[in-house]
Amino acid sequence: MIRPVLLATTIMVMPALASAQGLEFDGSVTVGANFNSTDILGTSVTLNGYSFDFDGDVHFNESFSVGVGANMNTGNLEITGIGGDLNVDLMSFYLEPQYNFGNGGYAGAYLRMNDLDLGLLGPINIGIDTTSYGVFGGYDFGQGHVEVFYGMTDLDDPNGVLTTLDVTDFGISGAYEVMPNLEVFGSVMRTNIDITPITISATTYSVGAEYDLGNGFDIYGAVGGANLDLSDLGAPSDITAVGLTLGGSYDLSASGSLPVVLSAEYSRTNLDLDVLVPGLSPEIDRFALGVTIPIGNGSTTPLNSNTRTARGEYRSALESVLNSF
Repeated sequence: MIRPVLLATTIMVMPALASAQGLEFDGSVTVGANFNSTDILGTSVTLNGYSFDFDGDVHFNESFSVGVGANMNTGNLEITGIGGDLNVDLMSFYLEPQYNFGNGGYAGAYLRMNDLDLGLLGPINIGIDTTSYGVFGGYDFGQGHVEVFYGMTDLDDPNGVLTTLDVTDFGISGAYEVMPNLEVFGSVMRTNIDITPITISATTYSVGAEYDLGNGFDIYGAVGGANLDLSDLGAPSDITAVGLTLGGSYDLSASGSLPVVLSAEYSRTNLDLDVLVPGLSPEIDRFALGVTIPIGNGSTTPLNSNTRTARGEYRSALESVLNSF
């Protein structure tokens, strides 16, 4: 089980350890809040919570670096008419060693661990742990990059039911700087869950852009969707989702203040759950606020943004969906 102490230890130790060893460390930290709301068959459902994200790279030399990151999301799911809230906690940790070949090409491996805990009514608790591992490679051509990855995910739960699943993940992502103040990016990811002879496939696709307005102001956004293929189960249709995210940020250092970035964004996701209940198509509204602190030459992009899927920052279609709320 991944515990909050692991997250706190990583954030405090990594920059100090890198500095002590004479290594270069670049990264960022984002503290955020998010507010999700929807209406399902006349019942109001809300999921409000807080997040703490850390992402960085330890550079050993020009060729070798190790990416490290961790995050903690905690929230309360409230359903009108049902007494008591559902506590939802998601904690993650990852390592990504990477080797740069000097001609723009690079390759590496990744290890990502997720711990999802659901606190139900009374003393009932459900915990699901996932461990993803695999390889990735790409090419950086100066104005942008393209990258592919392939790996597997092991699932674990107290009852041992999920350990029988065979899960594979693969995807492609890329980014291109159209002009000095405009970048476009996108990704496609797929997760196959095999339960012989049945396969359930989850696919996500997303494209986005970020525009630098100058004077510390940025605007960004993304559009995308997700599809859960249930055809092997005999379902007449799939579960689908289409989403839109719009946001903006302001870097306080542009006005001579502290190196802190403030951000706010809005997302709307339209779900098609007709295969479960005819006519069920809820819309989920999400508002997110963030305070990001760059470390070294770290990115000023908020780590709690829903554009991270389009930026190709996940290694699993399911992981990207979980982190979108």
